[in-house]
Amino acid sequence: EEPLENREIIPTEARILSMESAGVGERVCIDLTRRINEGQGAATGSISGKLCLIHGETISSEYVPNRPFRINAGAIHSYILMADGRTKYMSELETGDEIAILSWSGSIETAIVGRLKIEMRPLLVIRFEVSGEEGQAIVQQAETVRFVSPTGTAVSVTNAKAGDKITVFTDDRVRHIGIALDGEMVEK
Repeated sequence: EEPLENREIIPTEARILSMESAGVGERVCIDLTRRINEGQGAATGSISGKLCLIHGETISSEYVPNRPFRINAGAIHSYILMADGRTKYMSELETGDEIAILSWSGSIETAIVGRLKIEMRPLLVIRFEVSGEEGQAIVQQAETVRFVSPTGTAVSVTNAKAGDKITVFTDDRVRHIGIALDGEMVEK
């Protein structure tokens, strides 16, 4: 597989269709060995070819200070885009892994996982439409979890609503053990 930095990774606009409770489950915070900037985050989601840009915790809130080394990336079953262009389940991430750090404008960097913080938390399922197809992501219901709009604005999942636009990364290829392959598959 071609390294991520050599492939064209293009941010795409998606529209939120719905947001609803997904009960309580394990969510994964990824603490990196370096800081990331506002507008940057990780590509994660429930469908490997339709990953949401989840913003890093670079913005303070009334409840917590900023933690620019952290991405509250989603539920443990979610895919995450790695630095080499493969995907991994978040349950497979380990300290020392290198993930892709993306931005709404299409810039690509990488960062090393320093630790994973996995805790039981209330979750939301966000369904979205991109290019006539549906995607989804399950994330913690918390003000510090933010999508990124197509203009680069961070939008907290607690303020997001149906009709809002978010940044996603799409790939029509199927994946087998995280490697993109030509072929057909249905993920729902």
